[in-house]
Amino acid sequence: MSSGTNPQQQLDRELIRLGKGLNIQLFVLMKTAQNYPEGHSALSGPVRQILSAVRDIHRRNEEASLRAHAGHLLVGEIRLKPDAVGIESFLYTLAMMKRFQIGGIHFGQAVTSQDIIQFAYVLKEFEQSWGGEEAFARLAARMRDRLIKAIELEPLVEEGESEVPEGLSEVDQQARSRRIYLQTVSATAEVMENAKMGQTLRLRKSKRVVQTMIDQLLAYETSLLGLTTIRCHDEYTYNHSVNVCILSLALGQRIGLGKARLCELGMAALFHDIGKSEIPPELLNKPGEFTPEEWKTLQKHPVLGVRALMKLKGLDLVNARLITGSFEHHRNFDLSGYPQYPYRRVSLFGRIISIADCYDALTSSRVYHRTPLPPDKALRLMLDKAGMAYDPILLKVFVNCIGSYPLGTLLRLNTGELGVVVDNAAELFLWDRPQVRIVADQGGNEADGGIVDLSTDGVRTIVETLDARHFGIDTSVYFL
Repeated sequence: MSSGTNPQQQLDRELIRLGKGLNIQLFVLMKTAQNYPEGHSALSGPVRQILSAVRDIHRRNEEASLRAHAGHLLVGEIRLKPDAVGIESFLYTLAMMKRFQIGGIHFGQAVTSQDIIQFAYVLKEFEQSWGGEEAFARLAARMRDRLIKAIELEPLVEEGESEVPEGLSEVDQQARSRRIYLQTVSATAEVMENAKMGQTLRLRKSKRVVQTMIDQLLAYETSLLGLTTIRCHDEYTYNHSVNVCILSLALGQRIGLGKARLCELGMAALFHDIGKSEIPPELLNKPGEFTPEEWKTLQKHPVLGVRALMKLKGLDLVNARLITGSFEHHRNFDLSGYPQYPYRRVSLFGRIISIADCYDALTSSRVYHRTPLPPDKALRLMLDKAGMAYDPILLKVFVNCIGSYPLGTLLRLNTGELGVVVDNAAELFLWDRPQVRIVADQGGNEADGGIVDLSTDGVRTIVETLDARHFGIDTSVYFL
């Protein structure tokens, strides 16, 4: 290694070499597939070279992916510059990805030669078709039909100051938010599973989805916040992590954090519970009360999270904030809680994540087997502990952010109708007059009465909040 070249620069050079080779061999495979049928021996050479490049990239704990962004081709997050040898393959790949609106081609660790061959022939099938978003959807569907699971396609995001299209309808906002939510759950699950197996953690994909989430939150906050009402028992840990991320970002942007700090906060919140990957699942899922010894084991997860995050490559300030989020999210504002450690103040990220974590936990049914609380009752319980468990100023901002009647709260109105809160008034003095979707009429019969804005409606007022579970109502469906 020459003087002045650090290990990260050396790794980047290796990835660039492997990325160029991967792209060239993909180009060779596509040209070969145009002239030969599936199963022909001429395919074996480029397929073998692609597999070799993919495995070499994975051995370096990096994403084996080719991505298109702003007219450039990247391997993972590193830009590839074309040279005389690879210029034709470079232009071919960029043109193909733009035509089918592909933002990224991700080769998973389980990818096989058959996956690669099938992928090449799926692209060949669409060679004469028109491009655009419809082509991307059809291409992805065809890959599913062929059971290609270890190669994933990411939709292309066009360059621009904001990656969120303006003027989206409510339906399109919800669809986009739902897609981002599910992508974030998937990225979280992948990292948590790697942590469980003791592998080096790779967070680049997670960082991209968090950045997308921030853009969506800034443009259409309600559509994304509404998804935190989702309660998925089978994937509780992952959904909880994503909910805490969204709630933390909403609070962070209300106190004026810029995009870079929001991204750091979102990553810290997303992986605040990563230490639970090392807690035995039979303990996490125990259907009864914990013994004192089991509680002691469970309370180790913040420190276990620090240990997992220490495996991140190149410890820097961003990684240090991730570690802080994991370590501090069960430390209280008055320095009680766990783990106990003699220092004077909980960090800003720790105080934010603690609030978001507790709110989602109180309103969920699978955190230590606690009966979930309606959103407004959870807030009241938290406000009773302001200054002790929670930073009182941040908690007040949080309440203003999600509303005194948080999204998903079931209300009884003076008309006898039942309504679900779907948005809050922008003006703080109208805190008690949210927008509600009428879901039952005066007789208690299910109804779709549309959305009513209580800040302008001259008839309806709120009588009381209700526990949606007692009425068999899943309020999350109104945000999907």
